[in-house]
Amino acid sequence: MIVALVAILAQLSSAQRGAREIVQRDTPAIVTRAQIDTSALVNFRVLVQPETVYVGQQANYQLGVFLDESVRDRMRSMEALAPEMRSMMAYEPPAPLAGFPLRNASGHKYEAHVYQRPIFPLSAGRVAIPPARLLYAMPLSYSFFSREESFELRSDSAVVVALDPPRAGRPADWTGAVGLLHLSAAVDSAAARVGDAMRLVVRVSGQGNVKLFPRPALALPWATATAEGERVTMSADSMHIGGTKEFEWVITPHVPGRVEVPQLRYPYFDPYARQYQVAESAPVALFIAAGALASADTGTTSTAPRWLLRSRYRGALPPPLYRSHALLLALLLLPIPVLVLVSRRRPARKRSRAVPPAVALRALARSEATVREARTIRRSFLSAAADRLSASATVLAEPAALRHLALRAGVTPETAERAELFLSELNAAAFDVAGEWAGNGVQRAYDLYRAIDREARPRRRTSAARAVSAGVVMLLALALAAGANAADAAQALFARGIDAYARGNFAAATSDFAALATHDPRAADAWANMGTAAYSAGDTARALVGWERALRLEPLATDVRDRLDVLSPAAPSSLGFVPAVPPLPLAALAAMLWAIAWLSLGWQARTRGAGAPPLRVGMPVTMALAALVFATSTFLLDRRINATDLAVVAHDAPLHVLPALASDRGATLRTGDFARILEAEGAWARVSADGGRQGWMDASVLTPLPHD
Repeated sequence: MIVALVAILAQLSSAQRGAREIVQRDTPAIVTRAQIDTSALVNFRVLVQPETVYVGQQANYQLGVFLDESVRDRMRSMEALAPEMRSMMAYEPPAPLAGFPLRNASGHKYEAHVYQRPIFPLSAGRVAIPPARLLYAMPLSYSFFSREESFELRSDSAVVVALDPPRAGRPADWTGAVGLLHLSAAVDSAAARVGDAMRLVVRVSGQGNVKLFPRPALALPWATATAEGERVTMSADSMHIGGTKEFEWVITPHVPGRVEVPQLRYPYFDPYARQYQVAESAPVALFIAAGALASADTGTTSTAPRWLLRSRYRGALPPPLYRSHALLLALLLLPIPVLVLVSRRRPARKRSRAVPPAVALRALARSEATVREARTIRRSFLSAAADRLSASATVLAEPAALRHLALRAGVTPETAERAELFLSELNAAAFDVAGEWAGNGVQRAYDLYRAIDREARPRRRTSAARAVSAGVVMLLALALAAGANAADAAQALFARGIDAYARGNFAAATSDFAALATHDPRAADAWANMGTAAYSAGDTARALVGWERALRLEPLATDVRDRLDVLSPAAPSSLGFVPAVPPLPLAALAAMLWAIAWLSLGWQARTRGAGAPPLRVGMPVTMALAALVFATSTFLLDRRINATDLAVVAHDAPLHVLPALASDRGATLRTGDFARILEAEGAWARVSADGGRQGWMDASVLTPLPHD
C-alpha cells in the first residue's frame, strides 16, 4: 500500500513538472523578460522576438499589460492599440489579449495580458516600431455606482533589424522566397487534345510569409501557359505563420503525343539553417490528342492549304428588305386608309375620268346611232384636232387657221385643204337654223382626224422635260460606269487574293480579301475567303471573324458552318452560335399577313352600304396578330445574327475584377473565345463570355465582329 502511494505521488509530481515545462515553453517572452515597475499598479511593455531577422523571416511583436492584483478586479475597461507598422507585413493574431499569471519576486502579484502579432520585414535595415497605446478606465471608489476615470499609457518603441539573405550560395533562379517550403504540381486532366485548355496548379506550402510567396517559373515547350489566379490557405497555428499558396496556369497544348510537366524548381532561403535550399515537384505525365487550332497559333507550320476558296465573287449582297425604312413605314401606315374607310357609312362615288378628245371622236364615229347634229360633230372634231396640233379649239374654229396650223405641223397640203373645206361645211351646217348634217359627217370627221394625226410630226417634249431626261440619262450612264469600274476593281482584288492563296502566300491573300471585305462589308465571298486564308496563315482569331461574318450574311452557307464547327464548335446557347434560319422568309410572311389582314378589312368597308351588317373582323385580327408574332421573331433573329456587341479574343488574356492591372484576376479567355462587350472604359472593356465568365480585360485583345 505504501509503495503504491509513493508511486502515485511520483507520477503526479512528474505530471506537474511536465505541465510547468509546457506552460514555460508556451509563455510569451515578454511575460518572463519584461521589467516590472513594482511602484506602478499598471505596467505597459512591448517586445519583438527575435530582434534580428532576415527579410521574409517571421518575428513576433508582443505587447504586455501587467495589472497589480489590487486593481485587477476594479478594471472596468481596457484596450491596447498597436501602432502602424511600416515596412512590415503583419498578420492578425488569434486573440487580441491572452492572460498569463505572474508572480513578482518582491511579493507583488501581477496578471499579464499579452497581445501578439506575427510580422515580416519587407526590406533590409533598422526598422523602428512606434510606441503602442493603452486605454483603460477605473472607478474613483469601491462603490458599484462610482464614477470612473480614464487613463492612457504609452509603451516604449520597439526596434527590428532586418538582414538581407547572404549572397554566398544564392541560386541564380532564386526569386526571394524565405521559409521552410515544399513544392507540388497537379493538372486537372491527364488527357486532352491540341487546342483544349487545361488547368495546372502548383502548390507552395510550408512556413513563411505565405501571402508574398513568388510565383514559380514555368516553361512548357509543348504548350502555351497563361498565368491565372492565386489562392492562399493559412494554417491553423496562426502564431507560426504558414500555409499553402496555389498558383494556377491555363495551358493550351499545341503538340500532340505524350508530354509531361517537368520537375519544377523553387529555390528558397532557410533562415533557421541560414542556407539556401531547393524545393522540387514531381513531373506530371500527360497524353495530348490531335486538335484543330490554326497552325501559327500552335507553333507549327503549314505548307499547303486545308480548305478551298470560293472561286466566284458575287459582289456585295443587297440589304435585307425588312430593314428598309420606306417599306416599314408603308406597312405601318397601311391601317390608316383602312380605318378611314371603316369609319364611313357608305362607299364614295366613283369619279369619272376625263376622256381624251380623240377617243371621244372615235366612240362617236363607231356608235350605231346616226349623229346628225352638226354642232356635236363640229365640237368633237375641233377638240380632237386642237389636242393633236397643240392649239386652242377657238383658234381652229376658223378654216384658214386650221389649214395654216396643219401645214406647220407637217400635214400635206391636200389633207390641209380637205380639213379647211370640211370645217367650212361644218360651220355652215352648225350655224344653220336646223343645225343638221345631211350625210355621215361623224365618219368623215374621224377619217380626216386620223389623216391629220398620221401625217403630223410627233409631239415634242418641252425643253425642261428634255433637260431632265438628258440629266437622268447622264446620271444613269455615270452610275453604270462607276459601278462597272468598282466591280472590275473588286473582281481584280478577289482574283489577286485567290492567286496569292494558290501560291501559298496566305498572309497576302488574307490582306487582299480583308481589303475587299472592308470595301464591300456585305460581300460574303470576301469574308469567307478571308477566314480560310487567315486559318491557313495561322491566325485563329481572324479566321473566326471572317467565317462568322460570312455565316451571318448567309446563314444557310454550309461551307463556312462546317469549318466553324471544326475550329470552334458552338452550342445553341453560345455567343458564337448562328441559327440556320434566314430572317427574310419570316419577314416576308409577316408582311404578307399584315397586308392581307388590313386589305381584307378595307375591301369589306368599301363594298358595304348603308344598313349593311357589321364587318367580319375575326380573320383579319387573327392574321394581324400572327403577323406581329412573325415580325417579333424576325426582329429577335436578326438581332441575334447581326450582333453589334460581339468580339473574338485574339489571344489568351485574363479577366480582372476591376479595370486595373493590379486588381484580382479571374478566369482566362482563350484564343477564339467569343465575348460580349458590356461597357468600355479607356483601354479596358467589361465583357461576358460563355460559362458565366465576366470581368474587365484589355480592349486591344478583342477583335470586334463586323456587323451592318
